[in-house]
Formats: sequence, C-alpha cells, structure tokens
Amino acid sequence: MDSIKIGDVVQLKSGGPKMTVQRVIGSDQSNLGLKASDEFLKLKGFRDGDVVCNWFEASSLKDGTFKVEGLNISEP
Repeated sequence: MDSIKIGDVVQLKSGGPKMTVQRVIGSDQSNLGLKASDEFLKLKGFRDGDVVCNWFEASSLKDGTFKVEGLNISEP
C-alpha cells in the first residue's frame, strides 16, 4: 500500500464511512502541541504512521485515530 498522507481519503478494511486523514502521528516534530498529543496517543497503543481521521455521520463531524494497517486508501 502507498504511504498514507494528510488529505487522503481512507476507509477501514472492514468497511464503514470514507474518512479524511487530518494528521499522521509523528509527522510533525516541530509543533510541541502535536508532539504532546502524539505521545498521549502512543500511550494508548498507537505509533508513528498511524492516523487521525475525520468523517461525517449525518450532519455531525466525527474523528478517531486508526492503525494504518487497518485502512485502505479509497479510490478518487
């Protein structure tokens, strides 16, 4: 699989909504706020390269963090 990057549209391999990648964990070491957030996510079992995504459910914006191995890049 190609490397997932910010702005990619992805979907869980098991299905579900199409999601937009908002952030890749570990990709921005210069922003102290994001770096601290990444360290918190790593305590929850995520690692560099995993992604934070947004998607809409009805009219509500949702977000979540996903392991990259569980995602497919959606076709444009």
